[in-house]
Amino acid sequence: MYDLIIIGGGVAGMTAAIYAARSGLSTLIIEKAGFGGQAALTAKIENYPSYKEIDGFQLAADIKAQVDALGVESLSAQVQSLKKENDVFTVTTDSDSYQSKAVIIANGVRRRELGIPGEDEFRGRGVSWCAVCDGGFFRKKKTAVIGAGNSALGDAIYLSNLCEEVYLIFRRDYPTATKSYMDKLENIDNIRLMPRHIPVEIKGDRLVTTLKIKNVDSGEETDLTVNGVFEAIGLIPDNDVFAELAELDDNGYILTDSEMRTKTPGLFAAGDTRQKSLRQIVTACSDGAQAATAAHDYLSDTRSRSNIDTIPQSPNGGSSLSQREPK
Repeated sequence: MYDLIIIGGGVAGMTAAIYAARSGLSTLIIEKAGFGGQAALTAKIENYPSYKEIDGFQLAADIKAQVDALGVESLSAQVQSLKKENDVFTVTTDSDSYQSKAVIIANGVRRRELGIPGEDEFRGRGVSWCAVCDGGFFRKKKTAVIGAGNSALGDAIYLSNLCEEVYLIFRRDYPTATKSYMDKLENIDNIRLMPRHIPVEIKGDRLVTTLKIKNVDSGEETDLTVNGVFEAIGLIPDNDVFAELAELDDNGYILTDSEMRTKTPGLFAAGDTRQKSLRQIVTACSDGAQAATAAHDYLSDTRSRSNIDTIPQSPNGGSSLSQREPK
């Protein structure tokens, strides 16, 4: 049995693992895909302290190396259920079950999908949710990015260095990204803004060849010749398997207090998976550190209570452990 199991190997989960290991907790971290989470899929990070600029994949790799150096066990598996009985948590994955005295949920979020015809058919054959991962397949070709926020503009900017032309398609009048992204966008000639449009169908043969978009005002539809469609329309949590032990808000995010505690003693949540106002790498680190510290405190309190309960009592109700009188 482990002291602590961390579900999720993103920045929050890995930071929690670092703090847990340094506190002397035996720790297992379970990640269903690649370690690093959303950070590893980010081309360029410019707001993480001590780095003027760093590649997201490199930052994630550096953190993972630190986790490994501390002796934290890692497992690649999909968590299917989480149960608690007699102060012991059981985490069941698609390969086996594991037990611990405390759990931190740091499973992050997953990419929101468009839900339009052709999306599933061309998944991995022109439809992507990661410009950093797949952008290299579209060198000198035309692509489209769907979305208006920082992630969408970041993807479009990244792709503009590879692709002949990038269409940025969004429903609003203007992108919702921060000024730093907008300033960069102004100096890029091969990004074409398509405001007041929505995607309605992805078409092709073996690979994507066309994206059909519709003007939200006139209803007019247009076929764009593209080889790739990159979706950056937001993130959603995936916490149904934890709903029995953790309270969720209306959007499916886990509710915690300021110390990352959920409604279940010994169960904590950190990072993008919990309800919060700012989802950034630096706040994920903060959450992970706080969750691991709170888990350590919880385990220390549990051990203290257990030790008190096991001290044999004398018939008069006091401790049977005699104290030696000073001579």
